[in-house]
Amino acid sequence: MGREGLGWTMALIPEGVIDEIQARADIAELIGRYVPLRRAGRHFKAVCPFHQERTPSFMVNTEKQIFHCFGCGVGGNIFSFLMQHDRLTFPEAVRQLADHVGVHVPESGGGASDGSQERLLALMEKICRYYERLLAAPQAASARAYLSKRGVSEQTRRTFRLGVAPTGWTGLITAAKATEVSADQLEGAGLAIRGKTGHYDRFRNRLIFPIMDVRGRVVGFGGRSLDRQDPKYLNSPETSLYSKGRHLFGLSQAKDAILAAKTAVVVEGYFDCVVLADGGVPQTVSPLGTALTIEQARLLKRYAEQVILAFDADAAGEQATLRGVDLLVDTGLHVRVAQLPQGMDPDECLRSYGRERFLQLLDHSVSIFDFLVETARRRFPGKGAEQHVRAAQFVLPTIAKVPNVMLRSEYVKLLAERFHLDEAAVAQELAKVQPRTLATAEPVAAQKPGAGTAAQGAERLLTGLVLDDPSRWQRVRDRLSLSEVTDPTLRRILTAVCELGDSTRHATPAQIVSRLAEEGYGSLVTELVTLSQSVVPQEEALEECVKRLQRNTRRREHAKLREQIRIAEEAGNEIEVQRLLTECQEQIKGG
Repeated sequence: MGREGLGWTMALIPEGVIDEIQARADIAELIGRYVPLRRAGRHFKAVCPFHQERTPSFMVNTEKQIFHCFGCGVGGNIFSFLMQHDRLTFPEAVRQLADHVGVHVPESGGGASDGSQERLLALMEKICRYYERLLAAPQAASARAYLSKRGVSEQTRRTFRLGVAPTGWTGLITAAKATEVSADQLEGAGLAIRGKTGHYDRFRNRLIFPIMDVRGRVVGFGGRSLDRQDPKYLNSPETSLYSKGRHLFGLSQAKDAILAAKTAVVVEGYFDCVVLADGGVPQTVSPLGTALTIEQARLLKRYAEQVILAFDADAAGEQATLRGVDLLVDTGLHVRVAQLPQGMDPDECLRSYGRERFLQLLDHSVSIFDFLVETARRRFPGKGAEQHVRAAQFVLPTIAKVPNVMLRSEYVKLLAERFHLDEAAVAQELAKVQPRTLATAEPVAAQKPGAGTAAQGAERLLTGLVLDDPSRWQRVRDRLSLSEVTDPTLRRILTAVCELGDSTRHATPAQIVSRLAEEGYGSLVTELVTLSQSVVPQEEALEECVKRLQRNTRRREHAKLREQIRIAEEAGNEIEVQRLLTECQEQIKGG
């Protein structure tokens, strides 16, 4: 009934098992199976497997059991390497390495799971097959004719495992009951709804689009109405298997084509994705009818270097494109925008103009800069200086996210030329730009910590020194609290060090990377460790970092008090002013 090779989330793998795998594995032995390693002092050096280079800049630190490339910045531990090289999730990398070193990964994390995930996956697979059988049955002739009319071949129907939900209110419930699957189980899977008089099917008389994870396991369903039900499209609710912001429809089918082309085409709807795949654009995915999320952007980053956004040519499509552009650029992907004919969605365009012309349209997709400039001109028409400034300010938030400094500088120059503005002034505005505000925008990833100021530099070095030797935090924690580290990413890393220090005697950088694997901080951890090892003497550097952070804390406290004094003076509250002045003087004496 179910499938083998079921995956595990981080929560289902005991931390002790992860630590045992790391203890048994040797990072140099593993990486040496992929790239030739050459000893360089205490460590090993190689040509980086993650970017093109002639001079080796990829270092393997066997003492810390981490790797770091000084060329492209990628880094992490033994699991991170497998995730990067073989495009695995963290749980998949853990299981693969466990097999290699002979460590058994239990089916539950210390009692955290009772096999419910496995049973739910088996149930979803069973229901998917049921929907598939219904679509192949004689009574579904009209549904098959509709698919054919929309340009979906029988082969593509099978590839995407399309199905149909029965008419009536309890067709699935009745069929499931005959195989000893209860309505309560269906409700837990998001396939039945509890009403006042009992359960009824969630999907009724709908085309069914199975939603799969990257390993091809069914985790949810989308349904398109065949009888004008509202809503036209209906998705599975959130379950322990399915979260729409973390999956991409079609990725299981498209990932190999995306890897080969190094490009993903992102469309809005299920039909867009299926029809484009049928029409010769197999590298197509859809964000499941929701605004593109940072998790989906990171998922694309695992397989693609470039993303072409091909959303509908209407106002809603433009908004979706704007959200997608910012998130994808922030993730480090190269982004282009397909210019569809006005009023058309991708599957209409492909069916109307044919594969060759549609591929030409993708080939001639415009850069994010050109797309944003044209959008800004439509939103802020006119030739006056104020309109030009507003248009430029509309474009700047995305330019600010471009990671390449030279490209960012070129965009500033071009933006100034396009809107007849002073280049230096545009550059100044870029420095203080805020993220683009969109009503339904998803949160974007934090910028790389530690850029710019000496205060941030002290926080980076302190974090690196603690990662290099976690006992250092024990020596300074009485004088410095985590709250005094202002960068949230660095504070999160130090928190992980503290948590591990409370449970183990020797927290290593490799263990920290594992604990933070799903947050994507592996490269930063190895970068900070490398930074700390470049400083001599380290203990004096640690003391200087502590003193600098303490001074920064006092400055923030003084600034806060001065602001409170100003507010009290404006309110005419002399008693409060005197109290605050006294507190300020005491702070100055103490500092």
